[in-house]
Amino acid sequence: MNDLAIGEKIRTWRKSNGIKQNVMAGALGVSQATVSRWECGLDIPSIEISHRITDLIATQIRDELAIKSRFIERLSSVQAIFDLDGICLEATSQGCAQAWPLFSRLAGRFLEPRMIGETRIAIDDADTRKGIIKGDIAMIVGVSTRHLDSEIDSAFKHRWISRFWFHGYRVLATLAYEPCDEATPVGIEEIFRLDDVCKR
Repeated sequence: MNDLAIGEKIRTWRKSNGIKQNVMAGALGVSQATVSRWECGLDIPSIEISHRITDLIATQIRDELAIKSRFIERLSSVQAIFDLDGICLEATSQGCAQAWPLFSRLAGRFLEPRMIGETRIAIDDADTRKGIIKGDIAMIVGVSTRHLDSEIDSAFKHRWISRFWFHGYRVLATLAYEPCDEATPVGIEEIFRLDDVCKR
């Protein structure tokens, strides 16, 4: 792995978790300029600092997915968490289980081969997928009637909002679903880049 790739991983993790360079630098006992040099590919962390970075990330992500999953499971709104590697369903809310009862039983299964519609278009677009994996794309909003090629659940028009986040080096998505007017056109409505979201 080259210096720039290491720096990009540090930058992606830091930005996706809302951690400023100076805060990360303070936690690691280095200067902000040092973190900036890593992220620009001008330098790499020493072995000792690399261990500190690993500990920092591990501390931050420890139990995070389990906590978020338990939180989602208790919501009456329609929400789900997916691992983007194979589009594996991680957790669903009580509201999701009521809206799509059979879909909610697919936790732990890889759904990518069965995806259709707007979510399939978003995942299949090389630039969009790369932007998600690099941490440049924070959210996507779309309108769909169905997400899988299966008839296991009833189709109905709804708006979905997908927020992407990192669990270590895994990329996950929390999706929230809400009803929308039947006249609302199906399609991708908006793609929010992380830099645009952070400027607000």
